[in-house]
Amino acid sequence: MSAVSPTTTTAPRYFGRFELRQMLGRSHASGTWLALDPRLQQEVLLCVPRAQPQNDKERDAWTQEVQAGARLKHPCLAEVLEISSHDGWPFVSYARGQSVTLAERLSAGSPPSPLEVITMVCDILEGVAYAHEGGVAHQDIGLHNLLVDKAGRARVAGLSCGLAPLAPGEVGRPNYGRQQIRQAAERDVLMVGLLMYRLLANSPALDDADLGHAAGRIGTEIVRLPWTTPHPVPETLRSIVNRATDRQQRQRYLNARTLLSALQGWVKTNAEDSGGPLALLLDRLNTVGALPGRLGTERALIGSLSQEALHVDDIIDIIVKNPALCWEMLRAVNVASYQSHSADDGVTTLARSILLLGQQGVRKVLGSVRSWPGALGAQKSMSGEDGSLAITELDKELRLTCLAGHIARLMAPFSIHDEEASLSAMSQRLGWLLILYHFPEEAAQVKRLMQPGPPSSDAEDSTPTPGMTMEAATGAVLGVNLDDLSIAVLKHWGFHERLLQAARPLSRSTPVRTPTTPEDTLRTVASLANEIVHTLSLDPQKTPPAMHQVYLRYARALGLTAKECNLTLEQAIRLVDSNSPRPAKTVSPA
Repeated sequence: MSAVSPTTTTAPRYFGRFELRQMLGRSHASGTWLALDPRLQQEVLLCVPRAQPQNDKERDAWTQEVQAGARLKHPCLAEVLEISSHDGWPFVSYARGQSVTLAERLSAGSPPSPLEVITMVCDILEGVAYAHEGGVAHQDIGLHNLLVDKAGRARVAGLSCGLAPLAPGEVGRPNYGRQQIRQAAERDVLMVGLLMYRLLANSPALDDADLGHAAGRIGTEIVRLPWTTPHPVPETLRSIVNRATDRQQRQRYLNARTLLSALQGWVKTNAEDSGGPLALLLDRLNTVGALPGRLGTERALIGSLSQEALHVDDIIDIIVKNPALCWEMLRAVNVASYQSHSADDGVTTLARSILLLGQQGVRKVLGSVRSWPGALGAQKSMSGEDGSLAITELDKELRLTCLAGHIARLMAPFSIHDEEASLSAMSQRLGWLLILYHFPEEAAQVKRLMQPGPPSSDAEDSTPTPGMTMEAATGAVLGVNLDDLSIAVLKHWGFHERLLQAARPLSRSTPVRTPTTPEDTLRTVASLANEIVHTLSLDPQKTPPAMHQVYLRYARALGLTAKECNLTLEQAIRLVDSNSPRPAKTVSPA
């Protein structure tokens, strides 16, 4: 730059009419100065590319791109004051107002909390997404061109103003077509992921402070958020950040809106006044109900209720094949009007629910459960094949949920109630069921992230790259922890604390300990049932060894035999897939 060297100096320097006060930051493509504009009599931000355009055609192309960005008006985009050039150096000036650059914010105070970080990043993504939808990519997101006000709200400056120096042997700039703009937008999103890493870890990824340069190294190098961060980073947020900077392009967020949606979901479920994970679902629960009833169970229950001699166990055998009805039955009796009938602070069994509700009450609850496939039926008509796939996935998951409930019911020892075991096992799957029903598109994203990818390019063997776990993928897409979601909904329904504790499955990465209390036993049996069911989702040749591993994990804690596990699974499959209930104990409702 002929007018001023892009280095910090103590002597007053000028760039045209602008008095350069301070270099605020730079990247390989652009730099940002704090400057005084005598014409406006105020401080402005001056964004200048690091390299001069090589000719008039290149200068005109730069001007057109920057002007396209300047025409976009959004609260999360900084106001452009002027686009011009001086001595062959193009520049853009921005209103500074009461804001500082993110670089200034970080140097002046302590590292921001995760919620502060994500609040700023959501603003940045709002602006970047709006720009992308207007056909403009930023191409040089960095601490020097992001503005933050005193309230912690962020705005984006420097749209398309970067111009990296020509590489050795390069004779001109590339012309950006539609595909190049799409690729540049994906790169913007990757840089935002690296920005989150920088803010949460308080150090740059790959020890490279230039986000654009670091983005070019992703793929050949791996970036994972460290465990030693200034503030603890919740696991769901960690999943989002790690997905945003994933080595595999197919695993990353490919547009700003999907990353923004995941972060907004995390904020909504973690803000202190939001009501926790339940906030993600409350409107939907009130509008379309929790889940639809399983196909065929409604008619069977009506037939059973029509018989002269009612047997509670006959009714239960039908209800346990319909998870939505199970939860609705307990929700109905765990409200204030029924509390006086309960021996303690909640009803935990279907038998007790039936006795409290009576025949008419059971019919009323049954009528409140939407018939299959519920709200997904309307979506199917709108989205065709995708809607049909969502219905199929929910149907499969409901069947697996019933299997888990039956296995737990059959394996429950005398120290716990078999109905409580069944409900606990089903409740461990509630979060995923709710996502499949209420957020089918996001559920499809989760499933894709769980699929193994191609081998790494530098791998010596051809082993596929593992996909994400369901927990990590759900956190990355929706910003919510599945177990927290299940517990929040069950608590909203007024379920007993014993069932709430048992609805959180045991960690599969730690050994199973012998339970010492009925509550521990309930949770352990429910976890066992779901780990057995999980083996059914594996390739057929992997199911037997996986089943044996489950047996080994729980054998000592619950006194199991391998034969008992296999026979129980077979019996549960027969019961769930059979249209007739098993022989029941004769207990007439009072």
